[in-house]
Amino acid sequence: MIMVRWNGFGCKIAALATLSMLVGCARPVSDPEELKAIRTEAQSLLTNYPVKNPQGWVDVPKDRWPPTITALNPEGVKVDNWGVDILVKPDFDGGYGYLIPREKHRLPMLPKCYSERSEGVFWHNPC
Repeated sequence: MIMVRWNGFGCKIAALATLSMLVGCARPVSDPEELKAIRTEAQSLLTNYPVKNPQGWVDVPKDRWPPTITALNPEGVKVDNWGVDILVKPDFDGGYGYLIPREKHRLPMLPKCYSERSEGVFWHNPC
């Protein structure tokens, strides 16, 4: 029988491997042109999918997602009264994704949950 002894280093490697599997491909885009395209496409969704209920949202059908947003392989895209939410990877506390607000100061989660990747395009982590 082979016994493996877990020292501090081995535990750290195992923890990092587990964390990387959980996070998967949930990484924000860094290309300025792609971020600009995401913002432009999100703004068109704001125009094409008006929210009639001030407390509600509109789920954008997958076959209506613009090309750059589709290339992100999101789980869902919705237009809310505050802006567009592109959910890349769901999680219990909000998941990972992009938020393109109508107004910068109207983000729905706490400021610590976001990083502004480009003017008006925010990446969010679970909070």
